[in-house]
Amino acid sequence: MVGHFVLPRYRQRLSRAVIWTRYEHGVGTISHRPLFFLGFLCNALLVACAASLSATETLESQIDALLTEEILVQRTYPFMTVYVETAEGEVLASTGKAHPDFFSDLNAPTTNDWMRIWSMSKLVTIVLALDLAEDGILGLSDHVIEYIPEFAQLKVARPKAGGSIARLSAQSYESNDLSGLGTGACDYTLESPTRPMTIRDLMVHTAGFYYADLNISCLAHAQAALELPLTQSTDEWLAGISTLPLIQSPGEDYYYGLNTTVLGFALERASGKSLQTLLEERITKPYGISGLSFLVPDSATLPPRISGKEGQLRLARPLELDILGGHQPPYGSDTSLFLGGEGLVATAPGFAKFLRAVFFSEESGVIPLLEAASIEAMTSPQINADSGWGAMGYALWLSNGRRPDGTYGRANIWTGGGYEGTRYWIDPEKKRVGVLMTQVYMPPASGVSIEDKIRDTLDAAY
Repeated sequence: MVGHFVLPRYRQRLSRAVIWTRYEHGVGTISHRPLFFLGFLCNALLVACAASLSATETLESQIDALLTEEILVQRTYPFMTVYVETAEGEVLASTGKAHPDFFSDLNAPTTNDWMRIWSMSKLVTIVLALDLAEDGILGLSDHVIEYIPEFAQLKVARPKAGGSIARLSAQSYESNDLSGLGTGACDYTLESPTRPMTIRDLMVHTAGFYYADLNISCLAHAQAALELPLTQSTDEWLAGISTLPLIQSPGEDYYYGLNTTVLGFALERASGKSLQTLLEERITKPYGISGLSFLVPDSATLPPRISGKEGQLRLARPLELDILGGHQPPYGSDTSLFLGGEGLVATAPGFAKFLRAVFFSEESGVIPLLEAASIEAMTSPQINADSGWGAMGYALWLSNGRRPDGTYGRANIWTGGGYEGTRYWIDPEKKRVGVLMTQVYMPPASGVSIEDKIRDTLDAAY
């Protein structure tokens, strides 16, 4: 039954990938048109291209001015590249700027360079989950222990004083009390979950998993001690995490953590294939995307890790990036551990093409990667609708336009980002996608974000 549905979809995607590749490289003929019409068309195209080029150059000069202020004057980022495409694949901006303290003109990162994208991986993993669900390989209401029996004995750590560790952790950050203790959080008992954990819990961060920087010292240190990024396989990683308690019962509340990483392992178990194989079979090969992978190409050199933790940019210290306890995902060309929440690397054009395949398949002229119902679910409020800033869909933040300084920009922008400052957005109204690449941990704050400023510049130009 599964093969009956899956194989035809792959054939459609593979055949359409050839068409898309030809389209994007300008391959084609117009042999059935009269030659005079061809000449007229060429002249018209030349005029249109000249106008488009002028507009693009003006836009890029304005973006360059923003980057100069942000990087060279304010020194907020060590570098940043900006890449924007229309839904059809027209490049509106492809530019960047780097600070000379970290990069020479010869080695300054470009939009074609590979970057660590951390939590931008979550969107890709959730797209894979929805794709597998459409093919009947798993369901969003399935219990996670169907695929990960190691979780059968998971307990929930419950503070003796009441409430949840998830809420105490959130409160410590909201009040800026970073003592690492919480209020009685480490004085807890272990309880059974109030209900089974589902695949959907993993997708919306209500499963109860956490990162090693949750600001509750006893649990943070326990997770860090597992050195999960250094494990060699899915089985080894899951065996380690199953020794720790959850910080809330599934469905109790939203808490951002290792949920999507666990989701990726559930997808592997459900399909019998690695996350990298699923990515290749269902996304990158059918859609001709060369800049998205869990494996770093041998020819690529990832940028250095840079920190702004003390308010000034510098090279990061060993183990300073503490979200996974200090160790980093196993970036390499031969890794066997694929972290669906953090482990992807990408180029800006590669991630932009992925976004277009998911959200603008019709405009791009490709077989839809996901069904309309799945896209609707991804881009509809699933949780956190009372935040005052928007709501969370599946991996996407659905912005209401509110900005850090209290002003409002245009609403209905779908965004996401990664731990080292990478960002992406989908603009369903203007029908374009944008990718910002940088590599910095805790950059110094600078008011309205560079992402908002760039979108304002785009709106003024187009």
